[in-house]
Amino acid sequence: MGILWEVVQTGLMYGQKRKSDSVEDRVHSLEEQLSLTQNTLRALVKKLEEIHGLDIDGDGRVG
Repeated sequence: MGILWEVVQTGLMYGQKRKSDSVEDRVHSLEEQLSLTQNTLRALVKKLEEIHGLDIDGDGRVG
């Protein structure tokens, strides 16, 4: 549940931040958010692979 809550909080913070930033600042913020989201998804897939013993992402490894 912690990972999903992190994603929700990040979305809420981004919503407040984008109201006052310039386009360049918003693009930079979006790039940071994308990176954080990708890291979260990687961690989630790794955990699901460990729990279920499956290669979900097709990299030839479990976990």
